[in-house]
Amino acid sequence: MRAMKKISWIFFLFLMMTGISCAPDHPGDYNVTNFFEFFLDSSTEIPFEEIQKQKSWKQISKAQLSFNFTSDVIWLRGKTDAAGFSPDRILSLEWKALDSAVLYYPVSRKEFKTFETGDTIPKSKWTLPEALYPSFKIPKQSEGSYFYIRLQSKSLISFPIRSMEEKSFNKRMIVETAITWLILGICAVMFVFALFYYFAFGLSEFFFYAGYVVCTVLWYNGQYGNAYDVLWPESTWWQNKAIIVFATLGIPFSFQFVRMFLNTKLHNPWIDKILLIIGIVALLCVPAILISYTTKIFSRIATYIYLFSIPLILGTGLQIYFKGEKRILFFLISWGSYFIISYNTMFYFLGILPYSTPLLYSAVFIFPIDLFFLLFNLLQKYEKLEGERNEILHRIVTLSNASNARYVKSKLNSINTEESLAKLESWMRETKPFLDEKLDLEIASHAVGLTVQQTSELLNSKLGVSFRSYLNSFRIAEAKKILKEKPDMSILSIAYATGFGSKTAFNVEFKKTTGISPLQYRQSSDAKG
Repeated sequence: MRAMKKISWIFFLFLMMTGISCAPDHPGDYNVTNFFEFFLDSSTEIPFEEIQKQKSWKQISKAQLSFNFTSDVIWLRGKTDAAGFSPDRILSLEWKALDSAVLYYPVSRKEFKTFETGDTIPKSKWTLPEALYPSFKIPKQSEGSYFYIRLQSKSLISFPIRSMEEKSFNKRMIVETAITWLILGICAVMFVFALFYYFAFGLSEFFFYAGYVVCTVLWYNGQYGNAYDVLWPESTWWQNKAIIVFATLGIPFSFQFVRMFLNTKLHNPWIDKILLIIGIVALLCVPAILISYTTKIFSRIATYIYLFSIPLILGTGLQIYFKGEKRILFFLISWGSYFIISYNTMFYFLGILPYSTPLLYSAVFIFPIDLFFLLFNLLQKYEKLEGERNEILHRIVTLSNASNARYVKSKLNSINTEESLAKLESWMRETKPFLDEKLDLEIASHAVGLTVQQTSELLNSKLGVSFRSYLNSFRIAEAKKILKEKPDMSILSIAYATGFGSKTAFNVEFKKTTGISPLQYRQSSDAKG
């Protein structure tokens, strides 16, 4: 509970920081995109001297650049005397994955000084290396009517340009950096939880979930420039590849996790095969990305895979949920919310929706919330594994007390086994604790005044059964009684009423004990009646 309170405080702080970051613009910070005119250079080779002579400049009418994916060089022209372009103001190009931006600023009537930024040059060589976004500081000296910006990028060129005072610029850097590290901290907690469950229980689904967390975090931090800023500021080639590599690598990790978590191989074999094939295709794309010249085609492949898989996974999850697997509720809530919100971001990447801060960053903010909710599902999974843990513990005790080897001293030497067994039997029949799904070996041992090892040895030596089998014998007996006495009660309701976590687990255990399904047992009972 203390851990959950700490996490709740982290989320409270997270929401406060989010509110600050989404607050109205500072008076010294405003959008200047439509202050510019533009010219498209399809050849990408027109020299700057010729650009100055061009007459076919067009005014930007929207509050953002809207060129999507283009191979053209985009030239922007702004008036040096415009209010948003006064000396010492900072122009921020609001897209961290921008390849190249060059500012040509007139410092005399015939001389233009150039300033470079963008992720195809090392961060240390940026005009403003401390900036989170590719940015320029307007020089104090101006001797011409116009300045020019040359844009070229293999990624999207659909974003606004903002003009801000240095005070607003510094404030924004502090807030965004704090939010970034807060999100990373939350994701790190979830990653550690996933690894803990993996190493504690040896279940591969937690390993794949941890891989999904890492890939998605690195994808987002590459997409929005944070990884380039912190992890590989001088590795321009890798920055260009890393974004799509981690986006694509996250597909096999997340799909494999989904296959194991939802047990699609059992519940829906066709969906299971589709997810497996898509995961393999995505995995094969990773080395192809590393050796290809452009990542445009792979970016679209990854986007279309996510667009196709979201309804597929959620539909399968809902189908399994309504079959009785109520434990996946948090999975449906968390992944459903995250992926549905992510749809808007993907539509932006496809050039269908225009730029907006909520649209672009909503998926980033919802991602740690997705992990937070999924944590509850992992904890529920842990509760379900208590039985398996007790079963393993029982086997260990059984092996250590087998009669055909030399073993340590029995834990039952000072115990009246007949009396303890009768006490356990009486407790089970009179109070019916087995109706509680959370009943485990530790609780039962405490109720009859024995240790876990003593109870396990008692059941094995006297009855020749494990605690799990002993417990289920009472549950099945109770289920038989209900099946006979309450013909209108559904099989699912009976499963929950007798301590089983799902209809599937109930059916498997019932058939294992009786040789027939609960429905067949009810029908045979009706026939006899």
